[in-house]
Amino acid sequence: MIIKPTLRNNIFLSAHPLGCEHYVNDLFEEAKQLPNFDGPKRVLIIGGSSGYGLSSRVTLAQNAQASTINVSYESRPKDQRTGTAGYWNNVAFLKQAQSLDSKHYDIIGNAFSHQTKAITIDKIKETFGQIDLLVYSLASGARPNPDTGEVVYSAIKPIGEDLVGKTVDIASKEIRDIHIKAATPEEVQGTVYVMGGEDWQLWVEALEKAGCLSKGFKTISYSYVGSGAMDQIYRSGTIGKAKDHLEDTALAMNSWLKDKYQGEAVISSSKAVTTKASVFIPGFVSYISCLFEVMKELGNHESILAHKHRLFKDMVYGDKRLVDAKNRIRVDHHEMEPRVQELTKRYLQQYQNESIFELSGTQLFLTEVHHNNGFGYADIDYDQDVDLEAILPKLDNLFDYNG
Repeated sequence: MIIKPTLRNNIFLSAHPLGCEHYVNDLFEEAKQLPNFDGPKRVLIIGGSSGYGLSSRVTLAQNAQASTINVSYESRPKDQRTGTAGYWNNVAFLKQAQSLDSKHYDIIGNAFSHQTKAITIDKIKETFGQIDLLVYSLASGARPNPDTGEVVYSAIKPIGEDLVGKTVDIASKEIRDIHIKAATPEEVQGTVYVMGGEDWQLWVEALEKAGCLSKGFKTISYSYVGSGAMDQIYRSGTIGKAKDHLEDTALAMNSWLKDKYQGEAVISSSKAVTTKASVFIPGFVSYISCLFEVMKELGNHESILAHKHRLFKDMVYGDKRLVDAKNRIRVDHHEMEPRVQELTKRYLQQYQNESIFELSGTQLFLTEVHHNNGFGYADIDYDQDVDLEAILPKLDNLFDYNG
């Protein structure tokens, strides 16, 4: 088939295999230019097929010589469906990893289920014995209850008052008005259930019960504190309640992991970057476009790969950790500098219409969004047929599947 970008409500419904391979190869090439560091050697990543999780996997594999297992819920190509970008990212990662002196495995399945946890534990026992690090980087809009099968959905909404504002339509490159009603108590509860810390804790408890945690075991989950410009929809909204739960979970787990394993559970407050999840947040495209513009001007903009490299090298396994009163690792400190936030808010006020597309920060964001899904590379002919059927038989033996 000829694969073109197809979007609905800022969500890509298609992915290009060659472009996804290009994207992952670029991540590895960037990592090769960065210094190596002493870090974990056996890593489990929940949600390592894109975004923060994928960049974490690349830098841990390339720069810390870690072996990895990734659990992600991806769709295989079938009929006229291209498969998800995460599926092809996993394929490309395993190709690149063949040149590394380490072992890497992928499990395709619902990370919330008991069965996927059991399959993963079996894989750990078969390959690594124990793990030194668990990275929890799961982004999902829904979570099936592992006991009843009931699906609970999250809702990205403000709390208390409706949100009226503007957002960017990626496909049409237009500014759209948005009016989002305040969340109901049930929607707040559902968002905490999906995006809070319960499943992260269930993973750690299941691994601990199976004897899969090494001495000095660490686990980290990614959060976002955010700025005042995004406060109504983010930290003061339903996502904020979920992040509060996630961060409270870290504090609780940290205590017993420290006592039993001389380990820790920590939260990393990451900077705003271009991920598949970021386009779901109303108004976030405008914020991140203006933020990119400012940080590029001031010379402190980081790619997602460089950001995660610095997190692990300097703060998780190094001696340059920055933490706040809630024990969150503040690797987002460049974004939160008062000067950066002041200029970003000024740009948001100045560029409220289609003029935002004049910003180089907006162009960078749009380029990265397309790259995340395998599109927009000048050296790929997107008018050329891609024979997915020829590729598929070679791929099924790469992964362990749960459903």
